[in-house]
Amino acid sequence: MSELLLSPAEARVLASLVEKSVTTPQYYPMTVNAIMLAGNQKSSRSPVMSLSEGDVGNALNRLEELKLVARDSFSARAQKYRHQFSPQLLLKPQTAAILATLMLRGPQTLAELRANASGLGGPTEGEALAAALNDLADRAQPLVVLLPRAAGQKEARYAHTLCGDAGGTEWAEPEVPVARPDAGVLAALEARVQALEARLAELEELIK
Repeated sequence: MSELLLSPAEARVLASLVEKSVTTPQYYPMTVNAIMLAGNQKSSRSPVMSLSEGDVGNALNRLEELKLVARDSFSARAQKYRHQFSPQLLLKPQTAAILATLMLRGPQTLAELRANASGLGGPTEGEALAAALNDLADRAQPLVVLLPRAAGQKEARYAHTLCGDAGGTEWAEPEVPVARPDAGVLAALEARVQALEARLAELEELIK
């Protein structure tokens, strides 16, 4: 697929379909009205949007043209839609979860992304998250960027590029969190090392 750019409404519609296919599969595929309600959900959405049925219909028409969504042929009454997000963009389940999370929630720190994407089947380990982000960045059209750190922010945030470059900078390898022992554990280890060194000194004296 050539470079893909979506409007914010198209991105929200697509990501809502991806989200609901995982979180509430019993209500998926989705009608236009269900997609509108999911897209306009206030919690966990950034930015909050007020899409009309017409907005959702127009977004679905373009997403159909791009083969990112398809009409469900098994719908008996109201027309329903399903996404074709992963096969069209060659996404693995974990990378699809990360990208959909960024499309729904806006820029995320590594910790936020790990917590929020896990609900969609995203990686829960630091190394797996870093690998998935690198997979999304290392493409002819990078799908994620690292944003410049804003004043007052302690951590950098990652954003998707499907609505533009999001003001991204050069890609940097995500830092994998390293587990560090707490102070009590370190003190116990140090005491043990000192005891072993003292015992070794005693043995050396006996050998002499």
